[in-house]
Amino acid sequence: MSNDRTVSSTGAARSSARPPESLVGTVIQGRYRIDQLVGEGGMAAVYRAHHLHMRKDVAVKVLHAEMTRMREVVQRFEREAMAAAHIEHPNVAAAKDFGQLEDGSFFLVLEFVDGKSLRDLIAEGPLPLGRALRVLHQIAAALQRAHSLGIVHRDLKPENVMLVEREGETDFVKVLDFGIAKVPIGEISADGAPPGTALTQLGMVYGTPEYMAPEQALGQAVDPRADIYSLGVITFEMLAGVRPFEHASKVTLLGMHVTAPVPRIADKAPLVVVPEEIEAIIRKTLEKEAGHRYADSKELLEAIDAVWTGDYGPTMSVGPRGSLAGRPSTPQAEALPVSAPLPGAPAIVTGRQPPISPLVRMRENLLVQYRDNPRPFVIGGAAAFASVALLVLLARGGSSPTTPTTPTAPSSTTNADTPPATSDGATNTAPSATSSANPDVEARITAGVAAIERGDYGTGISSLAELEKDLAGRPEIHRALEKAYTATRKPKEALRQAALLIKADGRAANDLKLAENVRNAAVGRDAADDAFLLLESGMGTMGGEILYDIAYGASGAQYPAAAVRAQKALQKADARKIATPGLQVTLELRAAASCEAKRALLAKAREVGDSRTATVLKPHLSTRGCGFANARDCWPCLRKDNILVRTIQAIEERQR
Repeated sequence: MSNDRTVSSTGAARSSARPPESLVGTVIQGRYRIDQLVGEGGMAAVYRAHHLHMRKDVAVKVLHAEMTRMREVVQRFEREAMAAAHIEHPNVAAAKDFGQLEDGSFFLVLEFVDGKSLRDLIAEGPLPLGRALRVLHQIAAALQRAHSLGIVHRDLKPENVMLVEREGETDFVKVLDFGIAKVPIGEISADGAPPGTALTQLGMVYGTPEYMAPEQALGQAVDPRADIYSLGVITFEMLAGVRPFEHASKVTLLGMHVTAPVPRIADKAPLVVVPEEIEAIIRKTLEKEAGHRYADSKELLEAIDAVWTGDYGPTMSVGPRGSLAGRPSTPQAEALPVSAPLPGAPAIVTGRQPPISPLVRMRENLLVQYRDNPRPFVIGGAAAFASVALLVLLARGGSSPTTPTTPTAPSSTTNADTPPATSDGATNTAPSATSSANPDVEARITAGVAAIERGDYGTGISSLAELEKDLAGRPEIHRALEKAYTATRKPKEALRQAALLIKADGRAANDLKLAENVRNAAVGRDAADDAFLLLESGMGTMGGEILYDIAYGASGAQYPAAAVRAQKALQKADARKIATPGLQVTLELRAAASCEAKRALLAKAREVGDSRTATVLKPHLSTRGCGFANARDCWPCLRKDNILVRTIQAIEERQR
């Protein structure tokens, strides 16, 4: 091509000042046309290039010319080429060529990997167990090959794991960047150093602090077990959505790897359930003493295969705690990541906490919304009163708040004396005005409810179902029947009773147990249509909360079809009307595609955003993530005036 220029030695005089962009458009070694600068670091720049003869895109990593004067840097660059070239494994980005430009710069040609980083995938939320184990298997297989050659990666982290599509597999793993690998291969290095010369001296620390093994953090000699530890951190993060150790200070963080007890996944993500057998395997990878970990990746894979008999596909869901059966566990709400503190914010190290009900988390979101916005969610006198009453009851910490979020027209058989639900979901069965004249009917209602409460569902259903025909609108009947039909796995009948209960007593829409039952039906197969109809139009604010949990929480990760449906539901205007202000701005941020559109929402997010808003915003703090090797900033306009950091800090301050 006439526009191409061949790199020559004339550039040597200005090599130390050569901007990386100057190579774009050139042809190196007569065959690699440099098309685009995709990333730059302190030692090298990475380009997208095209092999002119093979007509194939490749990645070209060029060492900065001034780095060629630093012997150790050159040796490390050469060792990276050796590692990538010798591993020869489908899950490792292969090295294609290595050489030196006429101006003295070294270059490395690698397989071009165009996909999604594991970092970006984790930022979307915890992965289902089957999908996480599928990724783990492939990373471990790549490490097994590397370790068999004596190669230790030493910088394994989600940023260095790419997921590409290959032959229908959307999560095909490519491990990248062996730049600081320990490579004892016997080839002579470029400067004539003896084979196997060690590049790392004892006492020197190399790697990424968040993923370093204890011995690596201490600057001690490392072997494959250091990679096993890093892989354990990654696996913990895939399942929990957060790392086991977080701290703003890198020095403190390294110390935590060395001395701090390893938390359970439930400590960091109370709403994520992982089988005990898998948790035990992860904990063994994170042992402080290298000798207590798996000796290598092969041993780790054997341990997983010995206990996991489920599918490794991307749609496999988490099984119940203590069981590796394929049947999904009770849906969990969106895990709220415990991220590293923002600049200027105090560091928080999370200790063990009791599991938190996902619907209690929803209640907490509603409380924060009212505290920050003491105006009713729905305009109107009755609605305003209902909203205030709801938040008063929620603030008391009741386990089953029963005040409606939206006004509900009273049934012809409902009056002001309708008894509220008790904390365990049962109902006071004092006679109403419509039936108090018939003691026999009241006795039958009392007996039917009592039968259901003691678990005699057949008797209770037989008694109350007949009465319901003539006494539609009696909340205690509908509540008891909803409980019985749920327990006997008749979700359609249960949802019908739930709808009748809410119609009779709008306060029931915020009963946590009822809400949980509706959510479970929505992610199931038998009554999803009925459940989504109720969530979208019959449960007010709580319906919006549950829809979001299904759409973007761990429940959605476990049930992708339900997640897609919930996401579509939340895009409807009617669904947006039932959302709290915090949920509304969270949804708007998710929908905003451009940097400018997201920036325009930050003022609103700062005023009314909740913990979910902060969770959506935090991945945007990264200045990498776009382009090849994820080296380009995806959201540059959010850096201006430090507005993104200030917004997240303001939200988190209001959440305290």
